[in-house]
Order: sequence, then C-alpha cells, then structure tokens
Amino acid sequence: MTEFDVSVGISPRQSFESWAAFVAELERDGVRRIWVIDSQLAMKDVYAGLVVAALNTTRIALGTGVTNAVTRHPTVTSNAIAAVAEISHGRAILGLGAGDSALYGIGLKPQKVAEVEEAIGFFRSHLDPSVPIYLAVSQQRMCELAGRMSDGAIVMGPAQPDLVRRQVEWVEAGIRAAGRARTDIEITFMATMAGALDNVRSWASTQARLLAHYKELPESLHPFRNEIAASAESYDYAEHLSTRAGHRAAVSDDLTRVLAIVGTSEQCASRLRELRATGVDTFIFPLAGRHRAERWRQIREEILNQIMV
Repeated sequence: MTEFDVSVGISPRQSFESWAAFVAELERDGVRRIWVIDSQLAMKDVYAGLVVAALNTTRIALGTGVTNAVTRHPTVTSNAIAAVAEISHGRAILGLGAGDSALYGIGLKPQKVAEVEEAIGFFRSHLDPSVPIYLAVSQQRMCELAGRMSDGAIVMGPAQPDLVRRQVEWVEAGIRAAGRARTDIEITFMATMAGALDNVRSWASTQARLLAHYKELPESLHPFRNEIAASAESYDYAEHLSTRAGHRAAVSDDLTRVLAIVGTSEQCASRLRELRATGVDTFIFPLAGRHRAERWRQIREEILNQIMV
C-alpha cells in the first residue's frame, strides 16, 4: 500500500482560482485520487470543481465523493461525469451514495438499497466502462450491494477494527454472491485523522449522528449508546461539515477518540495498521478547515511513511 487518496470540499468562501492551485499542489505531493464532496447546502458545486481540477492537473484521478441519485437525477449525473471524463482524459470516477446531508438538509431521506441498485444499473448501461463506480457504504445491505455491483466500496464509519472488519466481510459476501473475484473491487476506508481532538470533533459528531441509525452497534461502541442518540438529536444540518459547528460539543473526548484516529504520529500509524489488517485495501483521508495542503504533507511525512510497504 503506497498510494493514498484525499476527500475535500470546496467551501463557499474559497475561490475556484484558489481551488485550482490547491488541487495542483495535491497532485505534486503525490495524491493518487481526490474525492470532491457533493453537498449543495455546504459546498460549491462538485462538477464545477471537478472541471477546474481536470484543467489544472494531468495525473490525479477525480471523483465525486460522493453524489446521490435524488438531488441529481441519474441522467444529469451521467451527462456531468461523462464531461469530466472527457475533459480529464479518462480520470473521472463516479462516487455514489444513498444520500446524506444533501437530502436530509432539504427534508428528504436517503434512498433505499433497491433504489441505489437501480441507479447503479442505469449508470452501468449509460456510462463508458472506463468510468469506475464506487459506492459509499456503512451497513450490511449497502456493503453487499457494493460487492455485487461496484468497482469500489468506500467504507464509512468509526475507525474501529471490529466494525470495519464486519463491513469488509459484508462487501466480500456480496462479491461471492455475484461470482466475482476479490480483486474485482477495491475496498477503501475513510480515515479521519488528527493530532488534536478538537480538529476532528465536528466530524465525530457527524459520525455519531449516523450511528444513531444503526440497527446494531459493534461491541466497541456499546458504552456510548446514549451519547450517540443525543448527538443525533442536536445535529444542525446548516452547519454540516463546518469545523466550528455547534453540534460538535455533543461528543465527548472519549467518543471522539473512538470514532476518529487521534494522537501522536506513532499512535495514528498504529491505528492505521490495525485498520489495514481488517482487509481494507486503501485509505481516503478527509481534509477540512484551513491549511489543508500543509496538513496533507504532515500526514504523509509523519504518519503514512511509517505504514508504506
């Protein structure tokens, strides 16, 4: 494992000129793929960002991280991602999910698994095969769907090996059910990481809110049931993805440490090794807030260099 991805959004306060320079810098720093957040209430338009990125880079792969088939109809998405693929000379990736902040923020609910499956089928029949389809997953049926139909699974959720191992097993069950080979699909884990708790507390509150929808929590999260429920009740979608969101106060230090990867460079590297041992192939590292390029270089030099093999 020698290559890594990043997940970023384009803040309404960031100019596209600044975005172009940032993406070019990530490419120079060796990032393999950049996944651009699609949340219309919190970020600038994902496809405008991907086109700007395509015109200012030559190597880095460019993905939606992730879009949905409700706020963006599959015909619209097919048209948009095909344009990115052409402009980037084949570097586009369609990252798809059931929908979260883009839907909850306007009073809608995420798609059902059968609806996501139908959308994937549409994309398979209308997109060039050179555009891979990655599915964001967390619970069992979506994990199995990724194994059956996608080119990659983006595993979302707490950085807890017991849960991630279970998620990998669900994806692999879908692979077997479809008669596919394990090498047909990449399993990547969204690994939020920082040296200080306050740098990931807002993200942890988002994860706690999502965990409130789980039918069954892994054993490592049983002590936090009440706190997770309280986080869901206090969540404010108007501040989704903000590092200064008020709802970040709903999660304790202990829960933040459980959900995210926090600590010294050695402690973070150790957590990543434990997660890699669950069966994931690669990692995506979200970058939020200010000084993102500097933070990426710090992650790469102080942590990732310890786990590269």
